[in-house]
Amino acid sequence: MTLLTFRAGASALRHIQRDGLRPEHIHTVFGASGAAKWLTIYGLDKAIFSHWLAAGEQPVTLFGTSVGAFKLAAACHTDAAAGLDALAHAYIHQRYPKGVTPDEIEREFAKILQVVMGDDKIDQILSHPKLRFGCGAVRCHGSLASDNTRRQALACSRAAARNLRGRDALQRKLDRIVFHDPRSHFPIQAHDGYRTESIALNRDNITPALKASGSIPVYMHGVKDIAGAGAGVYRDGGLLDYHPVPGNFWGQPNGTPSMDASARDEGLILYPHFYPHCKVGWFDKFLPWRKADPALLDQALLIYPTPAFYALTELGRNPDRKDFATFAKDDAERVRLWTQVAEASHRLGEEFLELADKDQLAAQVQPLTR
Repeated sequence: MTLLTFRAGASALRHIQRDGLRPEHIHTVFGASGAAKWLTIYGLDKAIFSHWLAAGEQPVTLFGTSVGAFKLAAACHTDAAAGLDALAHAYIHQRYPKGVTPDEIEREFAKILQVVMGDDKIDQILSHPKLRFGCGAVRCHGSLASDNTRRQALACSRAAARNLRGRDALQRKLDRIVFHDPRSHFPIQAHDGYRTESIALNRDNITPALKASGSIPVYMHGVKDIAGAGAGVYRDGGLLDYHPVPGNFWGQPNGTPSMDASARDEGLILYPHFYPHCKVGWFDKFLPWRKADPALLDQALLIYPTPAFYALTELGRNPDRKDFATFAKDDAERVRLWTQVAEASHRLGEEFLELADKDQLAAQVQPLTR
């Protein structure tokens, strides 16, 4: 029974067909937003970071938004496995009663932030010998920057309507802010028309940056005036880059999504995911037809579960933030079902490592389709 699917963009596929797939071929790892959906691939991430990538010698750039940023920060702990274990446990055991307020969410969210950034974790992340952490947030304009939740909700409704006209419809409402490890070159070249700024991380701004990356409008408070990024209200990076798509802003020359041969040979973007496709922005997730063009994932290798994986679980799907409401009267049942998915996710990691040990990873890779 196969539990993993491997699909690669055109340049990544040529690279893998020519050179195979080994840890030293990876120069970047991307992490998607999706809240509790991450638990589906927690075991896969754990295998990749604590075993497979650990065998490589080259620096690896990391970039994620929302929970994708949190998991990548946890992977930068000295003990990556322990960091991801702690994050998964904290995520599963959140408690959000019906009618919860932003202040109450803030207190619960602080527990997760503490797991990832508390004690000496900031120094571990900023000084990791190989991993170079980065995360995305957005600087909001207009009512999206308001402290008033009703105004925020109305702004989100209007943004969703504008987004129907096309992805570029929100360019005056959101700026992309990329926070990055100061030791590495983050190849930021925005091609989707959104104002994009790169800000070096340090001890003063890394925690606010990570917090902003996961601060959902309406439900959570925005983060104000992050050091180095300037004045403004910063919110969830997933608003703009829900499942971050490299071709929209990541180092493509001349604004084109496909890479030339020299750039392609720099390495691959590894993208563990819980979906077989990428939804570019948060508002796109409501539009079944709005999926990222494979050309925008030219260098990427997407790895995601097969339907056979979900058949192993009672939930039969990805955990979802809506489960807090679905199981509002029986939160223990939600915890049980999410825990079961998280435990099953280790099967994904085991399959990945088994294929790697047998040098069969490259043989599993198929072309990325829409």
